[in-house]
Amino acid sequence: MDMTEGRIIPVFIKFSLPLLFGNLFQLFYSLTDSFIVGNYCGSISLAAIGASGNIIFTVTGFFNGLSNGASVVVSQSFGAKDKSRLLTTVHTVLISSVILGFVLTAFGIFISPLMLKMIAVPGGVFSEAVLYLRIYFSGVIFILFYNLCAGFLRAIGDSKRILYILVASVILNIILDFIFILIFKLGLKGAAIATIISEAFSALLAFFTLIFQFKKLGYITGFKIKMPFSTLAIISILKIGLPSAISSLLLNFSNTFMQRYINRFGADCMAGWAVYARFDELSILAMVSICATAMTFTGQNYGAQRIDRVYRGIKVSGILGGIEILLISSLLISLAPKLVSIFNQERSVIQYGAMFIRCSASFYLFCFGSMLFCQISQGLGYTTIPTVITFLGFVALRQIYLFVITRITASSLAVAFAYPFSWPPTLVFEVLYLRYRLKKITLIKS
Repeated sequence: MDMTEGRIIPVFIKFSLPLLFGNLFQLFYSLTDSFIVGNYCGSISLAAIGASGNIIFTVTGFFNGLSNGASVVVSQSFGAKDKSRLLTTVHTVLISSVILGFVLTAFGIFISPLMLKMIAVPGGVFSEAVLYLRIYFSGVIFILFYNLCAGFLRAIGDSKRILYILVASVILNIILDFIFILIFKLGLKGAAIATIISEAFSALLAFFTLIFQFKKLGYITGFKIKMPFSTLAIISILKIGLPSAISSLLLNFSNTFMQRYINRFGADCMAGWAVYARFDELSILAMVSICATAMTFTGQNYGAQRIDRVYRGIKVSGILGGIEILLISSLLISLAPKLVSIFNQERSVIQYGAMFIRCSASFYLFCFGSMLFCQISQGLGYTTIPTVITFLGFVALRQIYLFVITRITASSLAVAFAYPFSWPPTLVFEVLYLRYRLKKITLIKS
């Protein structure tokens, strides 16, 4: 989809809706695991999934940040109609991802027990979490490869086919979960195996879809991207993506320490936090759908020198996203106990989970604004300062808050409030920086 022409609202809706539904289906990977594990394997296994989540995001988040940098380069190249730069970037990144994938697998398997010890996972949960993490990391190369191919498809305006891929892979994941957990009685191990097989399936489909789209655009003629490996492409990607990658690494590492604070309150609190995390992921993915659309839209129009459309895109994304997040927040706040009870029937788990959901959902609009304006700045090619702002707000300020509040009170709610506490000030500084950059761009163009 070429976003440099046409009415902006239909362009946003046409691109973001498949992306939103795709993100929702992607979330079903973890929701299915949590539902089946929580109901058939017990709260200990559910707590193990919760303890593993931030460790997974810490290790994979760095490389996903780099892939965002690659997507920005591709979207700008697509908007500027620079086919050579686009194909060189894609070819270079895909080759690099295979090498990095093997490195990440070895690193993840090795570091899993160390990270779990660092966040003080209780003994009853520890062995289950180590097993889950090591199986997950054994197939993480598929997850990285899929995310890259999906990012490239979004960068050239194709979000619809990503949805189809995710629907197919989620259905496969659900079937495999039931087979491995309910029939073969593999427990948490079965959930991890099902996820890896499904991710491998989606990675292959995404790759062949990307090749198909390039052939359709007339960029390639066969099934290979015949372009040289480019160190210049790597430099461009690192320039844009490295700050985001480092920020993602530090943010998820910070969230891992957040898990340490939650672990102090016992297995029921950990299980409640694990359920809350699934709905938090749901809300974040809804935000990501609008933010990713805004970043792609900004990148394409900036590459095409359509600054007027960049301004209008900011307004449209803010309005559409704001309505979406207000609706989601209202539903989560009103239905929190019932939603948690779907995953586990224990009263204490429901109380913890509902409390955590309501705490964060009340402030989601600030979180969305912070993400949106950061992504728009990145779409313009400016990543360092927005990343620093995100780091100071989401990591430094959050850790300062946790250090202070845990010495004042032993309340689990006070600990959970570390997330929403950091969002409003981060939003303010992201807005101020984007305004500054847009003014400079406007002055240069005029």
